[in-house]
Amino acid sequence: MASFFVDNGTPDFLFIRPSGNPIDAKGFEQMITGDIVQEKAEITKIHRFKFLNENIVMCIFTLGSKFTYKGVPNDDLPTVTSIFKKVNNVWKIHWMQRSTGNSDLFLWD
Repeated sequence: MASFFVDNGTPDFLFIRPSGNPIDAKGFEQMITGDIVQEKAEITKIHRFKFLNENIVMCIFTLGSKFTYKGVPNDDLPTVTSIFKKVNNVWKIHWMQRSTGNSDLFLWD
């Protein structure tokens, strides 16, 4: 998980954390190998998936995320907005923004 965005992100990838602070792929890799112990990160439900053009896709999903941060266990269900870009005919993650806390899945119906 730590190197996922380094390996699969665009060179200008940004992840907007729940605090609102952006971090690049290398910074995310360092953060997750330090204070965070990831147990689970899986898509629970896809809410929107839309091709904006042939090279850009937007996806909004709920993520089941279980981890420990600085010794404090977290079992979150955040909403994530992501933008993918095709680079040299390969889909890469360009942008991700994660909400805080737990999403109400019924609001998406």
